[in-house]
Amino acid sequence: MSAAMVRGLVIVVTLLFVTTVRVEAHEEKQTLKHPPDFDTRVLARVNDAVITGRDFHRAFDALGGDQQAMVRQNLKKFLETLVQREVLYQAALRAGLDRDPDVVARLDDIRRAVLSQELVRRERAEAVKTAPPDAARRYYDAHADEFTSKERISLSRILLKSREEADAVTTRLRAGADFGALAQDVSRDESSRDRGGRIPVVYRGQMSPELEQAAFALAPGQVSGVVEDAEGYHVVLLHSHVPAAPLPFETVRASIERKVSTSQLEQHFKAFLTTLERDAQVEITDRALADVR
Repeated sequence: MSAAMVRGLVIVVTLLFVTTVRVEAHEEKQTLKHPPDFDTRVLARVNDAVITGRDFHRAFDALGGDQQAMVRQNLKKFLETLVQREVLYQAALRAGLDRDPDVVARLDDIRRAVLSQELVRRERAEAVKTAPPDAARRYYDAHADEFTSKERISLSRILLKSREEADAVTTRLRAGADFGALAQDVSRDESSRDRGGRIPVVYRGQMSPELEQAAFALAPGQVSGVVEDAEGYHVVLLHSHVPAAPLPFETVRASIERKVSTSQLEQHFKAFLTTLERDAQVEITDRALADVR
């Protein structure tokens, strides 16, 4: 069997399932562009059955966004797949599979799944309609810390073992020595020494309290005195200091809307399901699964 035939068979088998129960995909869905009369067009005939534009449209809508993009590259192939599905369906009827007890039970399972899924879809659509239009803005205003860029600095440092070494370094710096070259020569910080002691970004809370207090108090271009902490003795050169600042609403609006929408849908569905379970007569036999592994 050729590779092309294998791929075609995979597509057919996939469609037997994917177009039966709508796929709830995370990728963005696509819209099939067509003229107004498309749904009523007869696209193909298989014995006495017809495949209409509506059938084509429904099968396309049931696919995930990535699959839809692939189908749009070859619409005729997709129609041929629908024809193959109909051929298989008619053969199954001739074989009496629609009367097979196991098949009937599976069809009932699929019917339950489709109906349940459609109910959930409609409830979600209703929840979206009733969502406050200013929900994203209200979330933004109530969670200011979440949308504030962190205060940060960029610095270079020289780490030394003793106070005497640190004092000698400050003396050489005051005499005009280059900070980066000096860091490469004498710093004990292996992670930054080869970069002349440069640490591009440091947020509050990432350094020892002693070093943080001294570094964040510097002005850009200023060199600290000797700072002692548990790691050793530091001399710091500050390059830049960016204060914390709120992110503009418009730059985070889309992500907030997705987050708020997801949360509202979850809450709505949970309340909806709780109501249905409360109104239903549900009885669970606790020991029914005790001997099942």
